Amino acid sequence: MNIRSILKWALLAGLLCASAARAECDVSVSETTVDYGKLSNSEISSHRGGMYSLDEREVRVNAICSEPQTMALFISDTSGFRRFRFGSAGVLVISAQQGLLDGRSVDLGKTLTHGSFTPNQERNRRKLLVLNNDGLLPVRNGEVQIGQQFSFLLHIHPVLKPGLHSAQDEEDLLTNLGIQLESQ
Repeated sequence: MNIRSILKWALLAGLLCASAARAECDVSVSETTVDYGKLSNSEISSHRGGMYSLDEREVRVNAICSEPQTMALFISDTSGFRRFRFGSAGVLVISAQQGLLDGRSVDLGKTLTHGSFTPNQERNRRKLLVLNNDGLLPVRNGEVQIGQQFSFLLHIHPVLKPGLHSAQDEEDLLTNLGIQLESQ
């Protein structure tokens, strides 16, 4: 099976404002394209639970604003599903860790709320599972923090369902992820 696997990050720096007097912000990622190249059955790193697992990759996400404010970075794809899709037969398992706000460690919290950032009870300094349309927040003691520079590390782990491709198949597996910064 030859599959060309590419994960693209479409940076959508859609800065939604709650007031007219907000600071300017920029979003960047350490890698705009994660390319697994051509894969064959022998190159697939492991086989667990009926799924083929590709090597995990890391991407650092940074948001920098000209003035301190509350920030949430929403990560999404266009699939409409809660899990991130990888081609037609796979999923991306994405987790976040190493949250930093203005150079200091913070817990990462999640929200589904746009505009008013209310963290749900799920937060973690070590590793947090990210689902489609989740917003990541810098959190300390259960409260969303204000700052100018927010960053975290995403771990991207593609998983393919076996048996959906014949040995002769050649297919591009693409996923476009968007990162949207909202601030208050």
